[in-house]
Amino acid sequence: MTGRKARRSGSTTIVDVAREAGVSVSTAARVIRGSDATVDASLKDRVHAAAASLSYVPNVMARNLRAGAPTLVGLVVGDMLDPFYGEIAEAITEQAETMHSMLAVVCNMHRDPELELKYCRRLLEYRVGGLILAGGGFHQWSHRDRLAELTAQMVASGVVVTTLTPRGIDVPAFHVDNEEVGRLAAEELLSAGHRRIGILIGTQQNDVTWQRIRGMEDALVRAGAEYHITHVEYTSPAAEAGVASLFTAYPGITGVIAGSYAMSMGIFRWLRASGRSVPNDVSVVGIGNTRIAEWMSPKLTAINLKLDQFGCAALSYIAAKSGRSEPTAPPSTMPEIVHGESVSRVSQGPHAGGGQTRLSE
Repeated sequence: MTGRKARRSGSTTIVDVAREAGVSVSTAARVIRGSDATVDASLKDRVHAAAASLSYVPNVMARNLRAGAPTLVGLVVGDMLDPFYGEIAEAITEQAETMHSMLAVVCNMHRDPELELKYCRRLLEYRVGGLILAGGGFHQWSHRDRLAELTAQMVASGVVVTTLTPRGIDVPAFHVDNEEVGRLAAEELLSAGHRRIGILIGTQQNDVTWQRIRGMEDALVRAGAEYHITHVEYTSPAAEAGVASLFTAYPGITGVIAGSYAMSMGIFRWLRASGRSVPNDVSVVGIGNTRIAEWMSPKLTAINLKLDQFGCAALSYIAAKSGRSEPTAPPSTMPEIVHGESVSRVSQGPHAGGGQTRLSE
């Protein structure tokens, strides 16, 4: 049987399907593509039967290369164990399929800059039409020049590259105003009367970190508040260790800003273990809001960074540049506070520090 011969000799091609069905290659191709309005129904049945018997699967990548209409988009996320990035991936993969007929290939870089570079190269080899860099919370300065060189190469080859955080590379960036994120988090505690504040935030070698710190310091210094910053990894265990160090050194802290949702979880856990109540003893504001935050007790007051919305805006931009659809307007760059139950008011007693920053590792 011709079908068995085709399978033994390698991947089945449209030529094999046409031969099996007894039709021309162009007719078989039209039927497989679905552009077969003028093809007789009996011929269609023969082509579909031949394709099924040969286990034929169209080579979408080859078809896209011929047509010049890429349908693959790469998405590189920071850490899939963090629900923050899971929600970004969910929004982008769903919109890619439902609105743009594109397939999003998700790569988990584990907050490893070398792995980010590796995935970018692999996605270029797979001829993606677009790339969304959604990694955050890691040392970004050490490989910035290499990333800039690689993304420039990708752009020159026709890949539409975007990022969801400021990276210092020449590609469109879709993100909130990060200084406003920091300012909003600080003002939430200040408005509740807190004047002794601890800040747990990620690596110092990161533009987002310093933009948010600038926003926090702007509000805290103007209010004459005492504040202390500790840089730790964006994980719950690291946050537990960091908040323990903060309270050991500065036991009078009444409010804490958590640099991520995962950090918030670690802070909650340590405060409970130390006999402190949230928010009665210590108030907590988190940066980054996820659906899982609804399950925290008490419900976390958090800053919504709109990364799912900005991710979809980046995808829309890629689709428009690829000629697949019209771009949609990106969301406002202003972050939003999502009020929960983790902040309570305190009286404004005397305080020390007067806006002085103390850094602890």
